[in-house]
Amino acid sequence: MRKLLLLFLFLVCVGFSYAQEDGIEVISLGRDFFRKESILKPIVREVVGGTIIQVIYEGNEWEQNLDRKNAFEHACRIFEEQLPTALPIKVKVKFGKLRGSNVIAKTTLHTDSCKMDPRDDLSRAWRSTIKWKFKDLGLGNAKVGMSFFDKPDGEIIFNSDDIYSFSLNDVQEDKYDFVTVALRELCKIMGFYFSARGDNATKVIEFDRNSLFPFDLVVLGNQVLDPFKAYSYATSNKATLSVGGFGPYGLYSPTIFEYGRSLCFFKPDETDNETRLMQPDLPRGTSIRNIGGWFKGFLKAIDWVHYTAVGGGGGGEPTVTSTSTDKAKRYDEVCTFSNPQKSLNYNVALRNEEVVDKDDVDKYIWQHSSYALDDDGDILYGWVVSVLRKDGTWEIIPSTSSWNESEVSFMPSSIDVNKADQYARSSDGYLRCRVNYTSYPVEVNRLARYFLLDYLPQKPEMVFSKVMPQTRTVADDYYADVKIGFKNVEGTEKILVEQLEEGSPVPFTYYVEDVRDGYFIASVDKEYSTTFKLRAMNKYGETVSEQLIVAPLVPATYTLNSQVNGDLLSLKLEKGRKRSLDDRALIDYRMLDLNHSMIVREGKVDNNIIDISSLEKGMYGLQVSDTEGRSYDTKFVR
Repeated sequence: MRKLLLLFLFLVCVGFSYAQEDGIEVISLGRDFFRKESILKPIVREVVGGTIIQVIYEGNEWEQNLDRKNAFEHACRIFEEQLPTALPIKVKVKFGKLRGSNVIAKTTLHTDSCKMDPRDDLSRAWRSTIKWKFKDLGLGNAKVGMSFFDKPDGEIIFNSDDIYSFSLNDVQEDKYDFVTVALRELCKIMGFYFSARGDNATKVIEFDRNSLFPFDLVVLGNQVLDPFKAYSYATSNKATLSVGGFGPYGLYSPTIFEYGRSLCFFKPDETDNETRLMQPDLPRGTSIRNIGGWFKGFLKAIDWVHYTAVGGGGGGEPTVTSTSTDKAKRYDEVCTFSNPQKSLNYNVALRNEEVVDKDDVDKYIWQHSSYALDDDGDILYGWVVSVLRKDGTWEIIPSTSSWNESEVSFMPSSIDVNKADQYARSSDGYLRCRVNYTSYPVEVNRLARYFLLDYLPQKPEMVFSKVMPQTRTVADDYYADVKIGFKNVEGTEKILVEQLEEGSPVPFTYYVEDVRDGYFIASVDKEYSTTFKLRAMNKYGETVSEQLIVAPLVPATYTLNSQVNGDLLSLKLEKGRKRSLDDRALIDYRMLDLNHSMIVREGKVDNNIIDISSLEKGMYGLQVSDTEGRSYDTKFVR
């Protein structure tokens, strides 16, 4: 088998200068009114590649409130579907105090320097774009350590005030839809942002041409050479985005230049659902799940390339074909793929093959190649079916074919269900998969097709979030409502809750009212521990969560009961209200003769029994302590 050769295009990234601190902060505003509206993602939509967004969570809020994490990860899954395969995009997120009226988020877009074309000088590029270039072109002459890939490509701070709805459905209250806000900020991290400043006094756009980003250049077009014409265009109310057959889309270009807003959004138009996600100032109550067809044109504008099946030429990557949600394979049926009769190739010239040292960085990049590779980075010839992991790498699925056969088949049930938690999901809960075919000569005969696989539901994760405010009409000293947050609901049709209270022989069950809310409210006894288990269900089966034990919310009250049986005194320690014997041990006792007010005996309790044969008849007081140092009092008559 031939060794994997890093196939570079002649457009290689070189000369990186680390500038992680070089970033642009973007403030996002919300509109101060409520408009109930839901713009759903298309049921049938293209799923482009195998990119993963890896999230760096900062702060305890995410773990304490899994509905927040559930909502952000859902936004990532919607967004990932529209990205061609790149190295994983890393985003740091947190909640914090944000100053300013109606500020709902603040995003930092990180940049670095890159020679995007050998004919150009070094220029700034968004780190997310560099992740695409590295995956597509390899390292070239760039000297990059693994630390480059560990740093975030963008950072988002969400307002820590109580202004968001975290439901995956539409908004039922006077709050901003968190998924929509997250999608808007992710678009900015990808580079949907006009970086140049406008001076309304001198009526110029202030820029150095070499400092502009690809999106800036495309938006300004011919005006990029003249700062006065650029300003006039940016404040004309007629600016547009049009590239590669996409558009024109009207851009927000008011008569007074607004830095961070002008040319950073589409023109407000409530009838245009295609661009609604990135129109200015999101109202409360509005949820948007459709990114829009403009996104392809935008990616072309910022030098991302969508693979398409075209004839002729050679290529550095296999022919890559996207998929769509209406072509998802079923879990309970055999999946078969066949090889087309004619060769389809990616239309960029192939660079001469060369063997490259397999250091850690090279290996990291290889893992995300559109080729099917073994653990040593060697190309696997013939048919290979694989499933995308959450870390952006691929795991091979057992299939039936030899390398020269015209088709390949596999049964989805052959996927190891014990590893299902490691696999990436689409926003509908499908597994994201790929089938490769490679034969000799590799320059011509190579293809990769992405496909979706309907599968068992994800394993839910849950956490105790908080005690809810008392809402019962009659004050209840015994019970409290608690919020249980959970995540991983895409592909789940319903969730059955098993709630077992301490001392009860069997759990009682009920269904979560709306699985897409990311939480449910449970009523628990304050003095007893409660164990929860979730069963996520869909048409193919169920997946069971780990147990969650909620500790007693308040200290329990105990009662020490005693009973004289001849010469023996039997003791029983019970919780004050009901149910089971407590398992805490009674260890020490002290007896008081109540008639003479004197201590008559001290000693150890033996298995909840005290020998009282030596006591005179009369009334006695008894004080007993347990292993935790608590004391209990009772009386008995001898």
